[in-house]
Amino acid sequence: MLNQILIWWLRQMTGLVPARFRQSGTAPDAVIIAVDGSEGDLPPRGSILVRRDGAETFVAPLRAGEAPRIPGKRLKTMLRLPEGAVLRREIVLPMAAEHDLDNVLGFEMDRLTPFQPDEVFWGVSALARDPARGLRVTLLIALRAPVEALLAGLAGLNLQPEFLETEAGRIPLRRQAAAPARRVQLAVYGLCGALAVACALIPVVRQQLAIADVQAQMAQLQPAVQEALTLRRQLSIAQSGSSAIAAAAQAGDMLQMLAALTAALPDGTFLTDFTLKSGDLTIDGQSSNAARLIGVLAAAPGFRDPTFSAPVTRAIDGQADLFSIHTLMAP
Repeated sequence: MLNQILIWWLRQMTGLVPARFRQSGTAPDAVIIAVDGSEGDLPPRGSILVRRDGAETFVAPLRAGEAPRIPGKRLKTMLRLPEGAVLRREIVLPMAAEHDLDNVLGFEMDRLTPFQPDEVFWGVSALARDPARGLRVTLLIALRAPVEALLAGLAGLNLQPEFLETEAGRIPLRRQAAAPARRVQLAVYGLCGALAVACALIPVVRQQLAIADVQAQMAQLQPAVQEALTLRRQLSIAQSGSSAIAAAAQAGDMLQMLAALTAALPDGTFLTDFTLKSGDLTIDGQSSNAARLIGVLAAAPGFRDPTFSAPVTRAIDGQADLFSIHTLMAP
C-alpha cells in the first residue's frame, strides 16, 4: 500500500516539472528528413519535420531544386528511411567489447552479418550487461549504397543528415568507408608476420654474410697458400734428395766396394751376381774353393760378418763350387 502511494506521488511530482527538463526521457530535438517512396528517386521524395519536446511538426515537403527553409538550423539533422530499410539483429559480445564497441563491431561485421564493414552504415542501441552471458546489443544496419545515393540527393538541397534515425536507435552517417580497427588490426597482423619472417631470415642472412666474408678472406689468402704449398713441395723434394744422398753416402762408394771385393777374392773366383742395398752386399759366383771365401772376406778390410746365404754346390762340370755369400759393408 505504501509503495503504491509513493509511486503515485512520484508521478504527480514529475508532471510538475517543466517539459524542457523532462526532455531527457524523450527523443532529442532535431530536424527530421522523412524519406518515402522508391530508393531510386533522386532527389528523394518525402517531407521535413521538426521535433521539439518530443512533438514533431511538419515544415515542408522535399522538392527537386528547392532548398527548404528550416527553423532552428542549430538542431541536429536526422534521416528517417522507409520501414524495412534498416535491419536489426540482437547479438551477444564479451563484456570487454564495451570499451571499444564500434571497432569491435567493424572487425566482426562480416561474421555477424552477410556484409563487409564498408558495405553498410551501422549503429548500436539497447545495451544490456549480463555478467553471465555477456554484453547484449541491438545492432542496426543500413546498406551503404542506397543511403549514400539519398545523401547525394539531399546534398543538392543543402541537407546534410548526421544520423539515420529508427525506432530502435540512431546510426551515425559520418562513419568512414572502412572500419579503422580492421585496417589497423590487419596492418598489425601484417607487421607481426613481417617481423616473424625477419626473425626467421636474420640468422640465415647473417650466416650467409659470414660465409661470404670467410670466402673473401680465403680468396685474399689463396696466393699465399699456393706459395706455401709450392715451398712445401720443394722442401719435400729437397728432403727426399738429401735422404737419398745420405743413404748413398752411408752405403759407401760403389767403385771402392768393387775394388775392395776384387782385391779380397782369390784367383779362380768370379762373380755372376752382385747386389748392394743399404750396406747389405750379396754376391753369387763360382770359385775353385768356396769354403775359404768366408775367411778371406772376414779378414779383408771393408767387409763384416760374411756368411753363406745358400748351400755351396758343385758346378755341372765339377770344376768349381757355386756359392752365395751375404756380408755387411763396414763403414
